[in-house]
Amino acid sequence: MKVMQTRRLLLRPWCMEDLEDFYAYAKDPDVGPNAGWKPHASKKESREILKNFVGNGNVSAIVLKETGKVVGSVGLSENRLAHTGEGPCRELGYVLARSCWGHGMMTEAVRCVQKYAFEELKLNILTVGHFTFNARSRRVIEKCGFRYEKMLKGSYTDYRGVKMDEVCYCLTREEYESLEQKRFCAARLTLEQAKKICGWRYSGRYAAYNFPAWEELCARGWAMASAEKRKTEFHAILDENGTLCGFFRFFFQGGILTLGLGIRPDLCGLGFGRRIISLVLREFFFCYPGQDLELEVRSFNHRALACYWSAGFEETVRYEKNTPLGPGDIIRMKFSGGDEF
Repeated sequence: MKVMQTRRLLLRPWCMEDLEDFYAYAKDPDVGPNAGWKPHASKKESREILKNFVGNGNVSAIVLKETGKVVGSVGLSENRLAHTGEGPCRELGYVLARSCWGHGMMTEAVRCVQKYAFEELKLNILTVGHFTFNARSRRVIEKCGFRYEKMLKGSYTDYRGVKMDEVCYCLTREEYESLEQKRFCAARLTLEQAKKICGWRYSGRYAAYNFPAWEELCARGWAMASAEKRKTEFHAILDENGTLCGFFRFFFQGGILTLGLGIRPDLCGLGFGRRIISLVLREFFFCYPGQDLELEVRSFNHRALACYWSAGFEETVRYEKNTPLGPGDIIRMKFSGGDEF
């Protein structure tokens, strides 16, 4: 799998330098048996197993970004659950260190892998299963939208030779897309959408965010007027009906990846900000793993500031600036992480 990140986690290839972290959670008697494998008895045993992970493009290490420590694994393997003839299908598997249980981290990782599986690998079906006693795994599976499919009696023989029952779930591409449509989604900004944005009009102090007419915007050579930049930098924010609700842009400014964001005037102040910034950060984590992210916001825009603070941005500096939309007192903020919404 490609290198990916979430708010708190980095998903990357395994390397032999991960041995200490791998052994630390793999020896825990409460970890391995939940997935059917025995706790590791020695670092030597962990090393031999780790060799099978290194260079395996189907399995990724889960790294806690705050510490750099490997705390688990997630992978996509060949499907065992009898969906032949229904198109490309993989089975999801995962394990997480006990110290990270109960914090939503596995849900965070699985949602990231779902996006990769359906949007990049173009799978038709993603399956997953858990043993009947593993309530924690069941909660992750249900929160990620998988649908119960069947119970397989004695289908898995664990490390003790005991036949285990598996509870099986699946998620089709159509079901995944339906889940995504229930929240805001991102798409490349079209020419027609860019022209609509130029017609948005904010009132009061927020009029500072009004764009010029399309013809003037083009004459000034603004980024949104460039077909290439609309394709590579700009994203439309759409609701479940495909209606334009806002836009965002990732661009490099002085070597720093910077976020620009706008919400349709009639939607401002209605509580959509948290959902929209959550979408923006999902795209950031997926498209720019390992990058820092900063933004500028006018100091009077308390609604935006509250949303950015809640999402994990922190103020770095304040200054006055002449912007294309007029002079203003600016607050520069940098994303520092935070709890998932």
